Amino acid sequence: MPPLALKVLARQPRFADDDRVFVPVSGKCISAARGMGVMREKLPKDMERWTVHDCRRTARSLMSRAGVQSEHAERVMGHVIAGIEGVYDRHPYVEEKRMALAKLAALIGTIINPPADNVRSIAAGRA
Repeated sequence: MPPLALKVLARQPRFADDDRVFVPVSGKCISAARGMGVMREKLPKDMERWTVHDCRRTARSLMSRAGVQSEHAERVMGHVIAGIEGVYDRHPYVEEKRMALAKLAALIGTIINPPADNVRSIAAGRA
């Protein structure tokens, strides 16, 4: 996993000496619907229509923006590759997916923490 993702996971609480980040509650699997219910309670009202697929769409779009080849981005997303390629190409693409996720993490990092030379004062532009 990219370092940015590992940092986020490292900050998450652990329960009952369990190393997993997403621990089943009462022996039940954590579903996206249940997790979204919890998250929606914490979101501003104007974001209440947000879904897990919004994250998937954003990640896929950002991979394109980061220059990740479409065939690698599709595999990162877990999409089934159609046709002859899907039938005969059994390569796991581990390194390609790792590089795609690294590019995605790097782009997210620059979005979250833009470089200092990326921001200019409006007042300075008027001079």
